[in-house]
Amino acid sequence: MKLIQNATIIDGTGAPAFAGAVLIDKGKIERVAKGGMAVPLEAEVMDASGLTLTPGFIDAHSHGDLMLESAFSSRSKFSQGVTTQAAGQCGVSMWPADTRDMPRHTRFVSGISPCPTVPPVEALASYKAYRAYANAIPHKPKTELFTGHGALRLAVMGYDAGKPTRAQMAAMQTLLREAMAGGSLGLSTGLVYAPGCYGQTEELIALLRVVHDCGGVYATHVRDESNMVEEAEEEALLCAERAGVPIFISHFKAAGKQNWGKPARILKKFDAAIARGVHLTVDHYPYLAGQTSLNVSIPPRYRKDGMEALCRHLCDPVALHDIRAEMAVQSDYDNYIYNSGGFDGVMVAACPLFKDAEGMTIAAYADKTGQAPFDAYIDILRRNEGLGLGVYFHMCEDDLLSIARYPHTVLGTDGLLGRPDENGHPRAFGTFPHAICYYVKEKGLFTLEEMIHRMTGLPAARLGLKDRGAVREGMAADLVLMDYPALHDRATYKDANLTAEGIACVLLDGEKVYGV
Repeated sequence: MKLIQNATIIDGTGAPAFAGAVLIDKGKIERVAKGGMAVPLEAEVMDASGLTLTPGFIDAHSHGDLMLESAFSSRSKFSQGVTTQAAGQCGVSMWPADTRDMPRHTRFVSGISPCPTVPPVEALASYKAYRAYANAIPHKPKTELFTGHGALRLAVMGYDAGKPTRAQMAAMQTLLREAMAGGSLGLSTGLVYAPGCYGQTEELIALLRVVHDCGGVYATHVRDESNMVEEAEEEALLCAERAGVPIFISHFKAAGKQNWGKPARILKKFDAAIARGVHLTVDHYPYLAGQTSLNVSIPPRYRKDGMEALCRHLCDPVALHDIRAEMAVQSDYDNYIYNSGGFDGVMVAACPLFKDAEGMTIAAYADKTGQAPFDAYIDILRRNEGLGLGVYFHMCEDDLLSIARYPHTVLGTDGLLGRPDENGHPRAFGTFPHAICYYVKEKGLFTLEEMIHRMTGLPAARLGLKDRGAVREGMAADLVLMDYPALHDRATYKDANLTAEGIACVLLDGEKVYGV
């Protein structure tokens, strides 16, 4: 039993803060009192004078399932106050997997997470076995799991770019239904990544009807976040409405200067959809640069057969001639490098094999090695066997703030990590403290109570997490104690793995997992 005394309590509902105490017993909040509370004889007392107590933060868009056994990954969450993560996003989940070809599955998840902790084959034999494996891993955030459309397609169809046959469609639906019965949140898509990008609208709707029948949610990295972003969001709404499922729009943005301003128009379309009865939530991260795989700017037809085939194309002079020409102009696919203004707008982050370019823009690496920027980019990909992550500077602040203000917006780190000695994106360690410092302290966009609600109570309600998101009797004792005046995120693009200052203590089911 623990008693936290003398705290300033922000309960996650948006209500005003109050001075009070919280009693914890057997992992649950036993009692919340304004002012003080008599100390039970058996209670351990924590004096929270000068600290603000909140519910544990909920990362509504995480890739932490790909590194569940990594203490480094868990530290990235706990150190910023995150106690729950909604993972399996962007169509990339660890289950299902074709266990007859684990190297292929490992390469698939490595496109998002360069150093995944892949479960043993027996843990991937069924969704029940996978959940048992995941739940047995100690000292990690509570992890809720989406089932990835890309993983479903890979397990059933490999990198076949065609439409699924009736039997293949039934097989994907059966796997998804198995996951939903085992507690999956629903379906996620990553419609810019192979093989998920080959799935067409009717295929998505057919899978989402399973999600509807099982009471789940649809989370989508839409087909295009740049020139065709409006059309891509319309497809997402169409899928959700046709299937009758709640929808999360993943890391909402408009990439590329030519697309800045579009989010305001899209948010009006979201309002219209909500008025029609769509249950819609937007997740975002509070930064102007995104992060994803380095190979994503290669035209999709060269990625369609997997990583080994891509590497062959990267050594083919004829293919390279066409790739160079296609990447240099505004095209009909989501070209992240073009939308970042070229190679000087892309910083190389974590790479699994060749690390000389890490922390540099591709243009700077090209200057250092005496290569043309395109040749330097291909060189980096070849040396890393097609893998590696890039940071893409392609958004504007006006759009970011309009997205943040939207009443249906929550936070997600979208954190992609390599090893501890590799540099990534500051969002992996800094999203939640940065949002408080940027939106509350610097911009005055929200009160602290409003911001905490968007980090706790709101995502808990939208994800259906009934035992989290509020400091209330009977809820899980997942709590954060922070020194609000001292709160400061230290993670930067040059040094992305620095922990925040001011997160004093984090409790998971009443037990300390971070802090003093």
